[in-house]
Amino acid sequence: MDSLAVDYKDKGVIFYNLYTREPHAGQDHSRRYNGDERYDFTNKPQTKTVEEREDYALQMLKDFNQVRPIMIDIFPDPENEIKPVQQWLGGGAPNSLAVIDREGKLFFWEQWANPESLKEKLEEMADKKK
Repeated sequence: MDSLAVDYKDKGVIFYNLYTREPHAGQDHSRRYNGDERYDFTNKPQTKTVEEREDYALQMLKDFNQVRPIMIDIFPDPENEIKPVQQWLGGGAPNSLAVIDREGKLFFWEQWANPESLKEKLEEMADKKK
């Protein structure tokens, strides 16, 4: 996604990363990535506070040199009927994708982010603009 963010930066497209929850809490995925320790989450339990999410998100930015600004999703508050963005979009997956158009309308959403399908949708949006 970062490479798409760079490719579309000068085309008026703004990318954000919404940190919702730790997707691999307590798991070690480093073997999938040739022993890359950035993918070892065994010491990362699921977040329980906004401050923990902020810490994890900042560490992710640092570890992966991300170029996209990061936003931190809230925790649900059923008493006040407050839902995190992730739930409003109908997901629950830690890697969903939403494209909001210039009018603030949801243009495209998928439960699991796919850079190839995102690129197709961005090109479609660009064609409609012409």
